[in-house]
Amino acid sequence: MAARILSYRIGLFTLLRELQYTLSHARQEPLAAVYVPVFQELREEWKLVLLEEIEILDGMSQAQAAVDKADGGLDVFAGRASRGIDDTTEGPTRKQLRTALFKNKPLGKFRRPVLAGQLDNMSDWAETLAKCGVPALVAMAPEAETLVFAGKDAEQLRKTAQSSNRDFRDVGRRKQFIDKVNAARKEAHGGLGKLPFQNPALPHDFADGFFYSEPPREQEETIDEVKAAIAELTAQLEERNALLKKLEEEAEAEARAAEERQARAQAAEELEAQAKALLEQAAALRAKARK
Repeated sequence: MAARILSYRIGLFTLLRELQYTLSHARQEPLAAVYVPVFQELREEWKLVLLEEIEILDGMSQAQAAVDKADGGLDVFAGRASRGIDDTTEGPTRKQLRTALFKNKPLGKFRRPVLAGQLDNMSDWAETLAKCGVPALVAMAPEAETLVFAGKDAEQLRKTAQSSNRDFRDVGRRKQFIDKVNAARKEAHGGLGKLPFQNPALPHDFADGFFYSEPPREQEETIDEVKAAIAELTAQLEERNALLKKLEEEAEAEARAAEERQARAQAAEELEAQAKALLEQAAALRAKARK
């Protein structure tokens, strides 16, 4: 039986447990003394890999914070723009602006992506607002440009951090270190596995004892631990239900607002048609009066 090959996705602290177990066992067995420096060196190198992983995770956290801040700014601005359109425009102008800015999506759905599609959809907002001819909305154009630039910077920061993490794990130092550990485990197991042939007093599975044959099982949970887990899950369920209710209320409010906008637009069109008909009647009466 060979030493178990450690997965590239193994957690670093689980990897430490594997290294420390082999190192501790080798220190207590004179026949394995030759492998102590090997695993001691790996134990020290593990610290450097951990520090690099912490630095990468720190970068990812900073990038995500920048993304969330930029996304929040865009969401608030989109809400202000939506109210501004309703307050300062009507009829075809309102409809055209909503189509140009919100791409025929309700506000709640438009704001739902965290940057990504929303950022793409808002990339032309500064130009659209600047050219719309509505003073209150034109004044919002510079802010739109600033927010979109901030969003693009945050998105790029996130992509860079994610790329660094993938490289570190898939081809970089973390992956290379795990390859090194697996190679050392294989060599040690092979060397120790030869000893029983040289010394019949040793058990045939002598080498296996220096490595976990399987991941250690978790200890059985207590009643209090189960209750605590249930309480935590219940709190999470309540939180998700509250979020669901909020999203449903937002969707309902957006649907009502859309119906109201449509009704106002239809009423405006009907009034415009009536006004046009009255003007035509007035023109006809004036023409008769001149005869």
